[in-house]
Amino acid sequence: MKQVTVTVPATTANLGPGFDCLGLALNLHNTVTFRPVEQGLKISVAGEGAEAIPTDESNLVYRAAQQLFQVVGRKPAGLIIEQNNCVPASSGLGSSASAVVAGLAGANALINAGFSQSALLDMAAEMEGHADNVAPAFLGGLVLCNSLNQPGEPGQFHTEQIPTPVYH
Repeated sequence: MKQVTVTVPATTANLGPGFDCLGLALNLHNTVTFRPVEQGLKISVAGEGAEAIPTDESNLVYRAAQQLFQVVGRKPAGLIIEQNNCVPASSGLGSSASAVVAGLAGANALINAGFSQSALLDMAAEMEGHADNVAPAFLGGLVLCNSLNQPGEPGQFHTEQIPTPVYH
């Protein structure tokens, strides 16, 4: 099997009147590498807040990957996950959204699960409880999102990337 590296941006949400529906990707990233091995689980974390992030099965990147593996019904025999974090935890910069997106996107690519970006976004939003941080983590830029379901129901989200000018 191949090695997969995923880079996911920090995000900020609840912008102005856009509570739980507007999110923005920032120029700060976490990078996660997934490497299949013969057996076992090894998680290493470097960078921002490394000492506070679990390196066992409670690690959020691993939990997100494991969720996708369970949905598909297959997983690598063993797995090495290497996290290099630049997004500080518990700072309002979407560190948990970044971890969930990295876990789902990395697992999807690692086992060639074939989930669409929309399906991965729905899974991530369900894990996070809302899409306002996971949508810009997946899509980049400024994103408007809303649920197509009633509050409390799992399900689908509609997202729109909003074009933003780039200044140099």
